[in-house]
Amino acid sequence: MILAVHVDDCAMTGSLPKLILLYKEKLHTWYALTDLRPVSWLLSIQVTCDRETRTILLLQEAYIKVIVAHFLLVDAKAYSMPMVPSAQYSKHDSPVSATDAAHMWKVPYHEAIRSLMYASIVTCPDIMFSVSTLSQFLENLREAH
Repeated sequence: MILAVHVDDCAMTGSLPKLILLYKEKLHTWYALTDLRPVSWLLSIQVTCDRETRTILLLQEAYIKVIVAHFLLVDAKAYSMPMVPSAQYSKHDSPVSATDAAHMWKVPYHEAIRSLMYASIVTCPDIMFSVSTLSQFLENLREAH
């Protein structure tokens, strides 16, 4: 049996339905539980189970649409790769003046990186290199980043 808990979200699975039922009853004696039956959403992740093919599909499409809307990128042009292949970022791209640095602190760069990091860890490992590269500049970002 596997029990995954994060704050007030919980998912339980196992090979013996009777054991799962028993543990649900035990947990319910200590905590007020709402049994939503088969998991369909967990931590902004859409979960689709196909028992016939014995597969589980995890999607964050709704989460990513929220990120895109939040950062006003709904009309942005789609790009086939998560990062321009020829892009080179270095510490030399850092702000050269205090005014430049103050301007960049108004950009929600930290929030964007944090949002993308969650997506990259959970369902989008293809963007992990880009996110980790750009996260190196959290303290000294400039327009290039």
